[in-house]
Amino acid sequence: MWKFIKSATDQNNWLEHDQNEIVFWGRSNVGKSSLINALASQKIAKTSSTPGRTRLINYFETQRKKIIVDLPGYGFASMSKKAQSKISGIIDFYFRNSKNSKNICILIDAKIGFSYIDLEMIDYLKSLGLLFDIIITKIDKANQSQKHRVKQQALTFSDDINIFMVSSEKKQGLSDLVEHFEL
Repeated sequence: MWKFIKSATDQNNWLEHDQNEIVFWGRSNVGKSSLINALASQKIAKTSSTPGRTRLINYFETQRKKIIVDLPGYGFASMSKKAQSKISGIIDFYFRNSKNSKNICILIDAKIGFSYIDLEMIDYLKSLGLLFDIIITKIDKANQSQKHRVKQQALTFSDDINIFMVSSEKKQGLSDLVEHFEL
């Protein structure tokens, strides 16, 4: 059974552990928290139709004792520029200073595809020398053309990137994530 462990506002209350972290990050409202709930088969992460509700670093533990990190989204959010800047600083500090190794998963909405800000965040991760995988979400809401386009875009980044296509709502593709990350 999965469980919520804690939320962190800064490095003073990051979860201390010695495991690899599986980090979910993406644009606001891309489905990070919904994906965690679908993988857990229970509602352990707060979801909202309003972008920007996740404002803390949230830690979860899977039944196999893996650590999942749900980061606040980037891009459009219903908060002040000052609050957005503060969250960006927290995330930057986390990526630069967290001692745990990370499997970073960039989540991309299948209908929208890669936006300018997604590409900026991918460049940012590359500038830090961090590797990442791509999880294409909401595939049940996209038509075949949209799914094909976003997958082709994802394939342009590197041969080393794993690409997953999932629907939290329809429970599609979740078993691939469970198997790959041993959740």
